[in-house]
Amino acid sequence: MSTRRFTLLSVAALAGALLLPVAATADTYAPPASDARAVELFKAARDVKSHFDHAGSKYKVGRAEIFVAAPMKDVRAAILDYAAYSSIIPKFQKSKVLGRTGDAAEVYLQIPILKGAATLWAQESFAKPVAEGKGEKIVGTFLKGNVDSLEATWHYRPVDATHTVVSLDIFIAPKLAAPESLVTKEVEDACGDGTRAIREKAQTAAKKVASNP
Repeated sequence: MSTRRFTLLSVAALAGALLLPVAATADTYAPPASDARAVELFKAARDVKSHFDHAGSKYKVGRAEIFVAAPMKDVRAAILDYAAYSSIIPKFQKSKVLGRTGDAAEVYLQIPILKGAATLWAQESFAKPVAEGKGEKIVGTFLKGNVDSLEATWHYRPVDATHTVVSLDIFIAPKLAAPESLVTKEVEDACGDGTRAIREKAQTAAKKVASNP
């Protein structure tokens, strides 16, 4: 065997040995067994959608939950970037911050529904994050718009130091007559888009920090 070939093989073997622990760590991660919901979402590896009743309305509250491989602080920062919603969340056609006081903000949102047949807009007041168990929530309340109501609430909590569970609830009561089943699907899809976008944004931020310690 030539000296050059022996050297190349040695370098390759050394590189493989160095990379194996990293790969093994990534492949063997699992949320704590005591956190059953985190385990379910981790195994799903996608957003999990659902809906539930809203008091006094025939329309449902849509929900999506997702497991995020990023610390809670990165998730919070991604959610608070309201101006970016229209560029990262497909279901939010337009987003504009109208005013801000610390982490609280007044935001204009535009959302097409019924496969683009109608466009809803609302001015929302997003409160600053408040404690909710081990995590936090951010509540958006309806101020005005061409709907009877639009409510959006983010929930997020740490699984451990580098992983977070995130959920988004959206309720829309349109002024126009619309089948409840179609509106429910639209809000569920909007929640799914939102949680996936926040996961991507938060994980990208976490990777940048990890690569530049």
